[in-house]
Amino acid sequence: MLAGEIAAARGRYESAVAHLERAVRYEDALVYTEPAEWHYPPRLALGAILLKAGRPDEAETVYWEDLKRNRDNGWALFGLQQALIAQKKEAEAKVIEARFKKAWEHADITLTASRFGR
Repeated sequence: MLAGEIAAARGRYESAVAHLERAVRYEDALVYTEPAEWHYPPRLALGAILLKAGRPDEAETVYWEDLKRNRDNGWALFGLQQALIAQKKEAEAKVIEARFKKAWEHADITLTASRFGR
């Protein structure tokens, strides 16, 4: 995960995506526990990096997968909306925007990406 974030910060998006895809596979293989063993979701970081890399179609797939696992996750909904807008899927983006607003209505921060940080 850290290697992916460092690669992304350096503009090495292909390397970042590879590292974050590996982090997603590792997270998916973790045994379910409460509290979770890993608190920072690599799938959301992967989606954000795919958007930065100009790959919104792949980011869309990543966000839909996260939403299958974490229904109405505001972070994933925000990223999905960005991915849809980048693909000019305006009608779908409006539907997701409404879901995001509902999921995020009591939040005390404004999102700029689907992951915390930049």
